[in-house]
Amino acid sequence: MRFISPIALGLVLIAPLAFGQIPSEEIYVETMPDREENWFIGTTGNGGYIFDATTGEMKGMLSLSRQTPAVTHYWPRREFYAAESYLSRGVYGDRTDIVAVYDYENLNPIAEIEIPNHMARLQVRSHLGLLNNGRHLAVLNMNPGHSVSIVDLEDRVFVYEASTPGCAVLMPIAQSDFMQVCGDGTLQLIQLDISGFEENRVRSDVFFNVIEDAVFDRVASSTDGWWLVTHRGVIFHATTDDDEIIISDGWKPHLDGEDAWQPGGRNEIITAHHDTGLIFIAMHEGPIDTHHEPGTEIWVIDSNTQRRVGRIPMDPPANSIMVTQEDEPKLLVADAQGGNHVYDALTFIKERSIRIPDSTHFEDF
Repeated sequence: MRFISPIALGLVLIAPLAFGQIPSEEIYVETMPDREENWFIGTTGNGGYIFDATTGEMKGMLSLSRQTPAVTHYWPRREFYAAESYLSRGVYGDRTDIVAVYDYENLNPIAEIEIPNHMARLQVRSHLGLLNNGRHLAVLNMNPGHSVSIVDLEDRVFVYEASTPGCAVLMPIAQSDFMQVCGDGTLQLIQLDISGFEENRVRSDVFFNVIEDAVFDRVASSTDGWWLVTHRGVIFHATTDDDEIIISDGWKPHLDGEDAWQPGGRNEIITAHHDTGLIFIAMHEGPIDTHHEPGTEIWVIDSNTQRRVGRIPMDPPANSIMVTQEDEPKLLVADAQGGNHVYDALTFIKERSIRIPDSTHFEDF
């Protein structure tokens, strides 16, 4: 026969009364404030950190896959988009590639669109491109051949995969078009129809020698096109007129005796401010084929005059840079030792440092 002591019985009777007097806990979920000037995303292997470059304050975090090349956004829908890759066992197993959709208000994932398991899993800003009508997203693939997946962001469906052998990078332009850099020294233009399917494809004339002086696969947008730079620092501008690709004559901002200065860095090495026409390039002094070396200086170049207007010393050297697009822009720098810094992009004065763990590059929004 089971026996219950008076003490145990008392505890059983008292416990509900004691717990009933504890007030219920209120859970408060903070939402994102309206975006202000000079906000940016620091992309890392652990997610996307949203910061205010003016104040240095962190505003939120996107929980991204460790295999995410880039993040972009479309403000009319107040959404972020990221191409992400997952393995069923974390580091091995079945692979699934998706485009994840995050809402702005609380940064939660609200949709995912499965795409072919071909996406390039390098963290490169130009491996993802929101086409200018805001409906379609282009994702660069390497499997190992090059192709591009097109996703309809309004209907939340994968549209199709376009084969692009020998051509990489995504440079959205016009309404629903994008350009690519090709290994034969040309640019390729692919034009899509209203549904996102390929409607036309053209190539430019050869404008660089891939052996003697190749164009980087890091590019910078302008008001009407894209800036490209070669390993030896020659700058080109590319734009389109309907189905015609227009490429400017190449030019260098170097002065006499500066030929040993080369662009370089592990991630994004060129960025441009649209309204002023200022181009920022991470540079170092060294022989050809040292393009992986970080920039000991950032050269500031006025594209209107094709002249250098500033040199910003970097210590530690810079691996990745980006300028925001406001009237009072900030230059963001990720250095080779894991530091992240904010400069006034017009006066070149350092304003602050920000801690972003293992950042690879920045995204403006």
